[in-house]
Amino acid sequence: MKSNNQRRFEIKAKRQKKKDDLRFDSIKMKRKLNLNCIEADPNELTHNSYFALFSPFSFMYWDKPFKCRVCGKLEIWTAKQQKWWYETAKGLLDSTAVHCKTCRVKLRKDKEEQKAHMAEMAKQAPHPNDAFFKKRY
Repeated sequence: MKSNNQRRFEIKAKRQKKKDDLRFDSIKMKRKLNLNCIEADPNELTHNSYFALFSPFSFMYWDKPFKCRVCGKLEIWTAKQQKWWYETAKGLLDSTAVHCKTCRVKLRKDKEEQKAHMAEMAKQAPHPNDAFFKKRY
């Protein structure tokens, strides 16, 4: 007859072995299916406070399809782009791509134009009536 501690230890060991087997099988299966996937570097994901919840499992990036919010075009967010976003740019783990490349370039250009316009407006002399409309306390 076994003690409760011995039985508990056996149960935990059995669960851990099952977890390890499932993890190995999933990695092996993805490589076998030749899916475009890249394994994550857990040391680079420490900026996410809740990454500790996922740390015992292997975390992988794979190509994800998405629809652009602006133009509605179907795009693929590649595993390589995800790895850069999460590990180099330190993006949050629950964030995903929402704009296609052309829309991102257009939005970036629009923002730069707006900044240039605002800088030009700041250089202009104030209108003579602006002093009247300023609040005085």
